[in-house]
Amino acid sequence: MGIQALLTNPIEYLRDILITLPAILPALILHECAHGWVAYKLGDPTAKMMGRLTLDPRKHLDPIGTLSMVLIGLGWAKPVPINPRYFKHPRRDDFLVSIAGITANLIMFLLGILVYMLLRVAAYHGMDQSAGVWDVLYEIIIRFFYINLGLAVFNLIPIPPLDGYHVLNDLILRRPLFASAQAAQIGRMVMYALLLTGVLGEALSKVESWIVNGVLDGIIGLFRLVGLI
Repeated sequence: MGIQALLTNPIEYLRDILITLPAILPALILHECAHGWVAYKLGDPTAKMMGRLTLDPRKHLDPIGTLSMVLIGLGWAKPVPINPRYFKHPRRDDFLVSIAGITANLIMFLLGILVYMLLRVAAYHGMDQSAGVWDVLYEIIIRFFYINLGLAVFNLIPIPPLDGYHVLNDLILRRPLFASAQAAQIGRMVMYALLLTGVLGEALSKVESWIVNGVLDGIIGLFRLVGLI
């Protein structure tokens, strides 16, 4: 997908968007809900009071971040507001809130790739999977687990305002919990530059392929062990 695809084949581009949206929406929404839910459980009601503990996409989607996700496969949602003053153990709790979104995406990645493999096993054992609807379903599932993996890996990059910065800061740097406005702005500029030049997308694609291939090999080995294939 991308601008060139839109210009050369708009019908195929629209089809790609319709297939990608069911994968993007859960990835972005549940990522942010996980942040807010863990913060709420740790004593911070800010996200709940602002209506962010909801599956309503209107509460979470960032226009630029969603467009970026559709066009180049990497994007973001509106950050969930967090107030560390409510935390009993600020650094520990900030770490837990920060990894909650990444953890949600990794869980969805594993569930998605497992469903994909189970459908493949069902087809291997003779389940009728005629072309058309099943082909579209496979595409959605594949994009679902790739997008969730990509979002998890992307957010692990240790630059503000990404979750990876909080993880690095809480575990090693031990600086104030939130980067200064200037540092966050510089981080965003670096992130945009990496996205627009394609450097980040290429690097993450290699990491994602390595992880997906490793997980698929593990699942195949497990299925063979239990006699599914």
